[in-house]
This record gives sequence, C-alpha cells and structure tokens, in this order.
Amino acid sequence: MPVEAQTQKDSSVSVSRWDDANAARWNADFKVVDIPSKTGGDPQKAYIYKASEAKRPLIVSLHTWSGDYRQADPLAAEAKAKDYNYIHPDFQGANTRPEAMGSELVVKNLQEAIEYAVKATEANPQEVHVIGVSGGGMAALLAYMNVTCAVKSFSAWAPIADLEAWYWESKTRGNKYADHIWKATSSSGTTFNAAEARRRSPLYGVIPRKQRRTSHLYIYEGVHDGYTGSVPVTHAINMYNRVVGDWKYGLSQSEAANRQAFVHADMVSEDEIVRLLSLRCEPKANPEKKLGDRQIHLEREASNTHLVIFEGTHEMLPCALELLPIGE
Repeated sequence: MPVEAQTQKDSSVSVSRWDDANAARWNADFKVVDIPSKTGGDPQKAYIYKASEAKRPLIVSLHTWSGDYRQADPLAAEAKAKDYNYIHPDFQGANTRPEAMGSELVVKNLQEAIEYAVKATEANPQEVHVIGVSGGGMAALLAYMNVTCAVKSFSAWAPIADLEAWYWESKTRGNKYADHIWKATSSSGTTFNAAEARRRSPLYGVIPRKQRRTSHLYIYEGVHDGYTGSVPVTHAINMYNRVVGDWKYGLSQSEAANRQAFVHADMVSEDEIVRLLSLRCEPKANPEKKLGDRQIHLEREASNTHLVIFEGTHEMLPCALELLPIGE
C-alpha cells in the first residue's frame, strides 16, 4: 500500500505525493529534454534543471514503480532551492513491460541520463548523487550494480531488491505488482520465470568493483514496510548483507552472505531479521538516535555501505536530500 509523501511547498510540481504516478505540472525552470541513445534506440525523455553556476552537484532522482519522468517529485523543489543540478529521467517508464523493470535498456538509460546531465548542466562530476524510493529505490540499486560512470552516492529508500521474492510476496498479498512482474519477465502459462526475475534484480547482480570503489551506498527502510507498505524490510537488509558480504568478505552470493552474517557484527543476522519482523521495533535501540525525527531501530555500516531501519513504513523522509554526502 503506497504512502503519501509530505505536502509539496514549492511550485516545481503541482501535486504533493511522491507515489502519484500521474503526470504533474512542472515549474517552467525544469525543461523536458530528449537524451540521445548511443546505440541507435529511441531517445529518452527527462526533466532537467541547470544550476545558476558551473560545478554544482547533480541530483539524479528516479521515478517510482508505476511512474515515469513526468511524475511529481518532491525532491525537485528542494534541488532547485539549493541550486543543485537535477535530472528526472524516464528509463523506460512504468515497470509493467519487458522493456522496463531492470532490463538492459533500463541500465543503459540510467547511464546515458547521468552522462548527459553531467555534461548538459556542467555539473561537478565528483558530486553526482543518485536517489530513489520504492521502484526508484530499486533503480538506484540497479545503477549501483551496473552503471560504469562516476557516481559519489546512491540512496535507495524502501527498495525492491529481489523481483523473484517480491513476485511471491505480492501474489500472496493479492496486489498488482505480481502481475507486473509476471508480464515483464515474459512468464507464460502457469510457470513463473524465476530465472528472468533474478536476472533483472539488483540482489543478484555483479558489483563493478573498479567503478564503485569510492562510491557510497545508502539503504533506508521503514520497519513497518511489508505490513503497512508493499515491500518487506528483508529486501533492504538482504541487499545490505549482499553488498557488504561481497566487498568485505568475498561473498558474492546473497545466500552465502546471509549465512555468514551471524558471525560478522557489521552485517545483519537472521536472528536480528526475525526479531525486527516479529517485534517491528528494537526495544534496545538508543532513543536518542534519530533519522530526521524518526527513531532508528537498526543501523549498520561497512565498506562504504550504510543501512538504516527507522520508525516508518514505505516512504522517503523529508530529510532525504540533506542526508546526501555533498561536500564531504
């Protein structure tokens, strides 16, 4: 179940929800551009904002599961207010077709959008920050696992990491996302194409180690997601374990990383996962530790990878842009 974002305070877009997939009315300072395809495909549309000075940071904000580049984005107003460069690319639109949902075309579109925006806005190439929530969080993870251009940080809020798992989770909940995954993976008859779902999932990708060596990955998730939201908290935790397991312990498979998590304090063990799922809180958490104004229930950090499980649901908090490591 989607969750509304905070009310929009600026006229950059006309609606206030980050999860409203409808086309919004954007402020005139945000221009629609056509990003050429380097491989001869159709150009990709995006909204873009150019800062008033050269070498300003670039925010690459990624639309949600059912949205596209026209969707309202609460981050647009804040990026403009901070005079950051900004792009909101389409990358094949809603995740309802084989061409979308973690496809090779999506990865190519993400890379082309970043490269185009850096050049078109004269952004600081050392201050490129990719961010998204829900389906945009999945796209941020896909970018981390696939794009080869320089990116300083990737922030994934309430992300889907494993399309195979989410298919079954969505099917048992009776929501529309199971049908989307079925269609996008070209499943037919009565057989779900689990292998294709895995191939499109960030969790099972291969980290481009050379390009990601200095990048930071931030994963944020509300502890109640999966109960009051559509994506269980296990997606965020499993992705964190997978990435840390790979970087720090040479474990390139998610299952292997999770099996070893109980002996590594900088990972999240199965016991901790069960505790979070059953209690939906951490009674021993330090009440002074907050993310914005929300209690932090669990926090881990290793190998430039950060996980925060906070008091919340399927959402991106208003402090999201402030959390980016700009200037650090």
